[in-house]
Amino acid sequence: MYAFVKLFSALSLLSAAHAFFMPAARADTPPANLSTGGSICSTKQFSIEAALPSDINSNGGEPLPAPVASYPTYTALSVGVQNYTCVNNAWSPIGAITYLFDISCLPQEHHAPFTSFIGALWEAAPPTYTAADIVSLTEEINPGVALGIHYWIPDPVNVTSGKIFAKWDFSQSERMENDTNKANAFLVASEVGSVPDPTNPALNSPWLTEPVLVIDGQPDGDLATQVFRFNSNGGQPPNTTCGSSADFLQVKSTLDFWFFGGYWQNATF
Repeated sequence: MYAFVKLFSALSLLSAAHAFFMPAARADTPPANLSTGGSICSTKQFSIEAALPSDINSNGGEPLPAPVASYPTYTALSVGVQNYTCVNNAWSPIGAITYLFDISCLPQEHHAPFTSFIGALWEAAPPTYTAADIVSLTEEINPGVALGIHYWIPDPVNVTSGKIFAKWDFSQSERMENDTNKANAFLVASEVGSVPDPTNPALNSPWLTEPVLVIDGQPDGDLATQVFRFNSNGGQPPNTTCGSSADFLQVKSTLDFWFFGGYWQNATF
C-alpha cells in the first residue's frame, strides 16, 4: 500500500511540473485556430536524437529510422503491463495494456529519470492495484494529464492472419473532449525498428519505432504518423521455461512514447 501511495504522489508531481514549467513552455499565446487536442505544453524543444544514445543502432536488432518530424506532437509516460503466452516452452509476447500520461511540461532531461522513478514505484506496488487505478486517482487531482490507453488488436486487414498490431487511443481523454476530430484520435501501427534496451536488455523491453499502418492508402488513425518507444523500465519476461499454451504472464512495464506527425501536429506551438 505504501508503495502505491508513493507512486500516486509521484504522478501527482506532474501537476506541479505543469504549474512550474508551463509559463515558460507556453510563453507565446497559442493561435486561436489551434485544434484542442494537442499537448498541455509545447513540445518543439524536444529532440529524439538527444534522447537516444548515439550508438543505439550498433547493438543488434532492426535499426531505428529517423523521426518524420523535427519535434514530437505528444510525449507520454506509459505505465502498465506487457503480456506473454507460452509457445514451445518459452514466453512469447502478445501485446500490452498500458496507460499514458502527458509529460510535455517536464524538461527533456527529466524524462528518463522520472520514468525510472515511476517504474521502481510501479514495480513495488502491490498486485491488487492496477494501472487503471492510477489513472482514476491521478485524474481526480490532475485533470487532463491522462492521455489515453495503449493495447493491441487483431490484424485490421485480415483478422484470420493471427497477427496483432499496436494501438494507442486518446479519443476518451479530457484533452479531446471538445475536439471535432476526437473519433480519429487513435493510431494503429506496425513495427519497423527494434533494438535492445541499451542498459539492461534482459530486464527492459526493446526500444522501437512504429509507423502508422496504412490501409487502402489511408492511415489507420490520425493520432500520429510515427511512434518511438524508449526509456524502458521492465517489461521483459523471466528467463525461465513455461509449461503449456494456456500459461499467461503479465510483466509490469514503465517507459516513454513519443508521437510524431499526425492531425494534431499543428496544435503544437
